[in-house]
Amino acid sequence: MRGLQEIDAKTLHEIMQPLNIIRLSCGNIRARMGGYSAEDAEYLIGKLTRIEEQVVRATELLQDLKRHNADGTPVEDA
Repeated sequence: MRGLQEIDAKTLHEIMQPLNIIRLSCGNIRARMGGYSAEDAEYLIGKLTRIEEQVVRATELLQDLKRHNADGTPVEDA
């Protein structure tokens, strides 16, 4: 099994696409939260913020992997 640093650009792209969808979906949910009580909205916004933070964290990790493969050279985009 290849190490994480040897993942090719196509695979990284395929992993990042769901993360982008999750991030965009969080924004769409935020935009439609007007019908909730203030307490519920605050709770849900906290959960959405946590999801978004984790998506950013995973995206940054994948971008670092994309920049460098196992021998330290940048991975070429597919």
